[in-house]
Parts: sequence; C-alpha cells; structure tokens
Amino acid sequence: MPSSAPRPATAATPTPPRRGPLAALVALALGLLAGPWAGPGARRARAQDDSEPGARRRIAVLLLSVAEVDPEVADSLSEVLIGAVAARGGMTILGREEFEAQLDAGETDTLSCVTSLACLGRVGVQLGVDEVIAGTIARREGVWVFNLNRVEVARGEVVGRVFREIAGDLGAVADALHAAVEEVYAPPPEPPPVEPPPPAAPPSGVLSLAAPADGAEVFLDGAVLGAIEGGRLERAGIEPGSHEVEVVAAGYALWARTVRVDPGATLHLDARLREAFDEHVHPLVWIAGAVAAASLATAIPLGVSSQETLALPLEARRQGTPRRAEALAFYEAREREAIAADVLYVLGGAAAVAAAVALFFPERTRRGLPERGGVRATGLGIEGWF
Repeated sequence: MPSSAPRPATAATPTPPRRGPLAALVALALGLLAGPWAGPGARRARAQDDSEPGARRRIAVLLLSVAEVDPEVADSLSEVLIGAVAARGGMTILGREEFEAQLDAGETDTLSCVTSLACLGRVGVQLGVDEVIAGTIARREGVWVFNLNRVEVARGEVVGRVFREIAGDLGAVADALHAAVEEVYAPPPEPPPVEPPPPAAPPSGVLSLAAPADGAEVFLDGAVLGAIEGGRLERAGIEPGSHEVEVVAAGYALWARTVRVDPGATLHLDARLREAFDEHVHPLVWIAGAVAAASLATAIPLGVSSQETLALPLEARRQGTPRRAEALAFYEAREREAIAADVLYVLGGAAAVAAAVALFFPERTRRGLPERGGVRATGLGIEGWF
C-alpha cells in the first residue's frame, strides 16, 4: 500500500478539492451574498496574492464544522473567511488543505488541533506561517455559533479572539465573518490610565494644655476635647493646621486662643486663667442711705422748732413780765430740740458719707461658668512653640 506523504508547506497555490453539488450550491450562494471574496474567487485571490512580490506575511486560515453543520458548508464559509483575510492585502494565505497536509490526520485530529494552542503553534512552524486564524462553526436550535482565534506563531499566543451567535441565514453568517476578521485584527484596547495613589495624609499632632483649674473644660474648634485633670490635658491625633482652643472654668474668665498645630509636633499651651467676679452694690450703701435720709428727715423739723421764740399773750404783756417758770420751760424745750437736731444732722451726714464710700467698694462674688462666644482674650500664652 503506498504511503501518503505530507504536501510541502511551500506550495503557493494548492489544488482545490473536489466538491459535491451541495458545496457548489453553497459556494455560489455565498458568492452572491458575500461578494468577490467568497467561493472560488477567494482561491483566485489567494493565488494572485502568492504571486505578488510584495507579500510579506504568511497566514493559515481554516474553519471547521461541528454540531449540525455540514462539512461542505463549513468549507464554503472557510472560503468566505479566506477572502475576508485576503482583502487586507500584503499576505500569502494557506487553507485547510495545506494545514491538514502538515497534520496528516483525519477530521477529528484536525478539530483537536484547532482547539489546542500548542498544536496550532507547532503546525504553524511546520507551515512556515506567521499567523494562524482557526476556529469552529456550529448550529444549535437554528442559531449559528462560531469562534475564531488569531495565533501569533512566533510568540505562541492568541492575539485576537472573536465569538459570535447569529440568528439568520448564510448571508448573515458571511457578513459576521467579515466583521470578525476586522475585530481579530483590531489593536488591543489601551489599558486604563493608572491613577496615582492619593497623597498620604500628614501625621497628626499633639496638644498639651496646662491650666490651674481642675475640671475646666477644653474646647477645640467648638467641640469638647476633654477636661483638665492634675493641671494638664494632653490629646493626640490633632489634625495639623489652625485651630480655636477655649478653656471654660467656673470662677474664671473665658480663655481663648487661635493656635497652629504642626504635623507630627507637640504644641504646649499654658492657659493662664484670670479669676472673674460679679460685682454688686454693697448693702452698706442702702443701710447708710436709709439712716441718712431718716436722720435728715427728723433733724430738719427739730431744727426749725428750736428756733422758735416765746410768744406771750396780750394780757400778759400788759401786766408786765411773764411768769418765770413758763419761760424757763419754753427755752429748755427749744434747747433740747436744737441738740437733737444737731445730733441727727451729724448722724445723717456720717451715714451719707458711709453710703458714698460704700459705692466705691462693691460686693464681689465668684462668677459661674463664662459664656462662650463672647469677647475673647488676645495674646498667645504658649510655651515650647516656635
């Protein structure tokens, strides 16, 4: 029995296989639907491409049938695929015959090789081609399904891949094959730009505040930061930048400062609280004022009464000198009134002086919690901050 030797890979124009009536009919239909690159026209284009002196790349193209697709239909669709690839120009195209000649195997082994990247690469090297475009076509429940892989032989990797499902006739399949060729040769999408990582947040600072009043509340930007214990409050994790610091304590005036915390640094503050008092009119003012008013109110009538003279009746003046006892009693009463008026004048004056003096010495009581948001102190009571 004569042995069948593989056909050489350098054959530029392969001999077309014999086709049955179905293949011829399908090829004719595809030729009418897909244009000049379908059916026998594809082989003519392939032969002409081999004869062009400027051909630079050699490409093997094949499409195998699976799942309810007649092999002759698959061969005709392969011609459409070959024509679509040849339309790109500048290449020499080898078909299924050349591929199987190097493989030297039946249909099953050819199908296994099409699905194996290692086998496609090995056969591509034997054929001396730069690329292999191979795939399968199937039909399931009236829907055409095909996939194509474009393999770069030198690198041994898939550089293009297409999968399609077509609900239509052979003309729709031919159109899809033309579009698939453009897609497998499309440049890979550019990778998305790499966004730089966000800048790292600056390290936080530490606030250390000393105050003479234990229990005083410390506010940072209006929020409670903590209370003074043992004469000091220290807090870490303070965001760098400018901050408003307030210290509120009963009996002391509000202490407020605008400070700046540096990244990773400790800010020392000395809150020198000032005692605060509420001033009221001293009660002595009211008491002395009342005494002065009462004394004067009594002394004035007595003073006026002490200045009265003895008024004798007309009959007594005609008879001569009045009776001695009556005159003495009258003047003794006036003298007593004068003395009382003098004493009350002195007492009222002393009380008025005391009330006036008391106005300059108001009564002082320790103030409660100061109101935040009022007038704030100025200056920086800061220690260890440069």
